[in-house]
Amino acid sequence: MNMKGAEQVGKAAGGAASANGSEATVHPEATIDQVRNLLFGGAQRTIESNLAGLREEIQASLKQLQADFAKEVAALQTRLQELEQDTEQKRLASHRDVGAAISELGAAITRLGSATGR
Repeated sequence: MNMKGAEQVGKAAGGAASANGSEATVHPEATIDQVRNLLFGGAQRTIESNLAGLREEIQASLKQLQADFAKEVAALQTRLQELEQDTEQKRLASHRDVGAAISELGAAITRLGSATGR
């Protein structure tokens, strides 16, 4: 085994060797993170990918719901305007009918008054 091979074995065994043979400090937290990444990295990437897909689906559903809601609100506003116009037309027709009825009643009273006055 040559010197580079020995250094790599030393690093893999948990120690970091420098070019002059002295040992550097090993950070156990970094090693734990590396082991954790090796053990669970694939699963974590899969989960993150699944979550990203779900996020996209939810956003698409939300956009569709917003579009549907806006369409329904527009339809309700249109229907409300139609009902307002219909109500106003009926109100005006009722006023005309009441006015006509009052005129007929006045004419009937006038006829009764002239018939009794003879």
